[in-house]
Amino acid sequence: MNRPAVVLTQPELRAGALAASLERRGLEVLRWPLTAIDALPGIDWPTLAATLAGCRWVLLPSPGAIDVVMGALVRHGIAWPTAVGLGVIGPGSREALDAWRSRLPGLAEAPTVEPQRAPHDADSLLAEPAFAALDGIPVAVLRRADGREAWLHTLRERGARLHAISVYAAHDAAPPPEAAAWLAARASHDAPLGFSVASADVGARLGAFVDGLACAAWVRDRPVFTQHPRIAEALVRQGWRRVERHAPGADGLVGAIESAWPDTP
Repeated sequence: MNRPAVVLTQPELRAGALAASLERRGLEVLRWPLTAIDALPGIDWPTLAATLAGCRWVLLPSPGAIDVVMGALVRHGIAWPTAVGLGVIGPGSREALDAWRSRLPGLAEAPTVEPQRAPHDADSLLAEPAFAALDGIPVAVLRRADGREAWLHTLRERGARLHAISVYAAHDAAPPPEAAAWLAARASHDAPLGFSVASADVGARLGAFVDGLACAAWVRDRPVFTQHPRIAEALVRQGWRRVERHAPGADGLVGAIESAWPDTP
């Protein structure tokens, strides 16, 4: 019970590699995916792949989009189209992409652009020189069904021949049935515990769940790790009293955890 435990709230698609990285460092890891990600039904993936083959750039605005798209292409035996580049939003997305490079033919050779500085988000990606002038250049954005529209407008304003294609949906999920008892046991031993949160919405829903527990005050004082400044600000407003920002990617989270618990093996 004295071994630090970290609760990962990321979608199941994303949590596996992150959990393995933390477990290798001696942490107890629980996976409570508070968001479920699924490919939209009815997508004709060969037709979609043909559309991508006619583009100069394919932008993937989240690790979830990467996993959905690359997983579908692998299942359908479709290679990544030659000379089509990728735009991703930061180190976490690059890690997700790297996990597919050896599994999807052609992907290892695809040129990739990501923001070179924080914040790692869609706006920072579009600030990269590769996307400054897009007059007549075909660009695909493979996105969530209810994703942000603002950066699509930016691409159109820069002259891109835009293909904005919804490929996945995200749904709210609840903590597992044993979560309340597990938190109560952790609180009774004052055992080290933290949460990894990748969206403000998840932070709010986790907080609403916690506030219904007898140990709510104790849980609210545990560290909540996140990488984006806007998410960190939202978590503070939501009543999380120890919000820890970290560098992007698994290494960034591990570094924050090691700072929180210096005696972690």
